[in-house]
Amino acid sequence: MTIATGTHLGRYEIRSKIGEGGMGEVYLAQDPKLDRKVALKILPADVAVHQDRMKRFVQEAKSASALNHPNIITIYEIEQIDSVNFIATEFIDGETLRQRLKNGPLKLGEVLDVAAQTASGLSAAHAAGIVHRDIKPENIMLRRDGIVKVLDFGLAKLTERVLPDSVDTEAPTVLRRTQAPYWALLRICRRSRRADSKWTHARTSLVSEF
Repeated sequence: MTIATGTHLGRYEIRSKIGEGGMGEVYLAQDPKLDRKVALKILPADVAVHQDRMKRFVQEAKSASALNHPNIITIYEIEQIDSVNFIATEFIDGETLRQRLKNGPLKLGEVLDVAAQTASGLSAAHAAGIVHRDIKPENIMLRRDGIVKVLDFGLAKLTERVLPDSVDTEAPTVLRRTQAPYWALLRICRRSRRADSKWTHARTSLVSEF
């Protein structure tokens, strides 16, 4: 489904298509009420009829909207107008980490900066009891001014919040390379992405399939 330029969805006026993925298309739109650009993530009608995908769509809006952090995309609202389901978010002027990497490897300073900002956003989510579960270059947006934004909380899962006092800082580190090689950690993280997973934990966000 492609929406023509000038089409109105509620108060939003479609300007152009700026992306697409497994969960639908993303459009740049104008919010005349607040005089600002927004991004509309639209769930196609043929996808909306699938309960699991609709649930993921709503989960994304709820998870991200519960967070207020400079490195996490801001959700304005989730709406249904004329049978069209969409999420209105801030418009991020930039490119995904995947797109940036196609131009060549990042410099060490850039790598550290992107990693630090991404970790800051994930840390805020974890503190709120939300585990992203789908961190990858496509879900990390790099703004032109250098700010990093974590996107797509469609696979996010609520976990029990851990209070700082409940963490045993004196506990020995038992994870060794011979005990848990990369492929084993990756298997755990893949399991954590299942809807009914019991493996989900904040630490599973730290291993990504880049």
